[in-house]
Amino acid sequence: MHLVRVNTKRLKKEFIDLYYRVYARHQANRDNFNHVAANFLYKKDSFSRDCQLEPVLIFDAGHFVARAVLLRHPRMDALQLSCFEALPGKPGAIDLLLERASRLAGEWGVEKVIIGMNGHLTYGVGFLQDHQNLPAAFSGAYSPEYYPEYFSERGFIEHTLTTYYADPAIFDLPKKLIERAYSGISYRLIHLNDLKREMATLGDLFNKTLKDTRFYFHKNIRESYEMIRAIRPLLKNNNIIYAMKDGKEIGFVIWHPNFNEVIPDNSRINPFLFFLRCKFFGGRIREFMINTIGVLSEYKNTGVALGLIHEVFKQVNGVYLGGETSFVWDDNFKSTRFCRTLCRHALRHYVVYEWRLDGNVAGRA
Repeated sequence: MHLVRVNTKRLKKEFIDLYYRVYARHQANRDNFNHVAANFLYKKDSFSRDCQLEPVLIFDAGHFVARAVLLRHPRMDALQLSCFEALPGKPGAIDLLLERASRLAGEWGVEKVIIGMNGHLTYGVGFLQDHQNLPAAFSGAYSPEYYPEYFSERGFIEHTLTTYYADPAIFDLPKKLIERAYSGISYRLIHLNDLKREMATLGDLFNKTLKDTRFYFHKNIRESYEMIRAIRPLLKNNNIIYAMKDGKEIGFVIWHPNFNEVIPDNSRINPFLFFLRCKFFGGRIREFMINTIGVLSEYKNTGVALGLIHEVFKQVNGVYLGGETSFVWDDNFKSTRFCRTLCRHALRHYVVYEWRLDGNVAGRA
């Protein structure tokens, strides 16, 4: 068993194809994030071009059995073992990946390794700990049940996350709370036809409202623009809603249909055909996703977040049967309380590992 640096066209193809071998029997998976690996391999966007990168494969007994993109973005003080995939029963492959990650972290001048991210928080976060039988949600991570076993006994810090099931039928806020959410506050939809100008506003809100979120790091306007542009054909103006006060945007929410409902079980995604399926079969989608919500700190206790969610539920009520939130860090007590109050129940659980380096390679217990 040995490590191979991915530096040829053939090896890049092997890197991409390993994903489909890992998920061949996982019918609930959807091919949502393998394109992220391609972004890094071919440096297709400004985010990947700004990163220090080393894609690697692990070769064993005539086959590639594990992969990762080891990366560091200059605005993040950690190395990420990202785009990780591995076949079952290969703990030795994980040892090799961690050994290389430790060595690179030293060379790149960082003192921790994050395992379970794919560049930034937009591209799926965490290894799934349960409900592998549920179809993967669009923008939500999916992984085999054995991934946590590869890392859980190595002494790493574990950061857990949860998504929640949102049911429009039970969203019935008291009148006083609704009045508070609209007292001096108005709400407007984004203008997607003027995306570059809007992204200057939305990108600024990303950085100001999410700056204290674990593992979030500042995005420049170009990165934010490319992120939204990539899914622009799927969005309508009502999918991004601003909260306004005195003519100024003070918060936002992004929601969208669960586009994975139009993807056949565990099939490769052709982007063009995917967009066509969403266009022609989007009316069949019955669930939605609350992707991201952010409110400027000076307005966090004014009911604005409730107002934004109320605006979303005005859009989805009578159209969708239910929905799912994006991940919430379990130790973010305000957000977890907010979700537990407004949502029916917790749904999926994830874990991200943080390895604080001490000069030694993490061993198996």
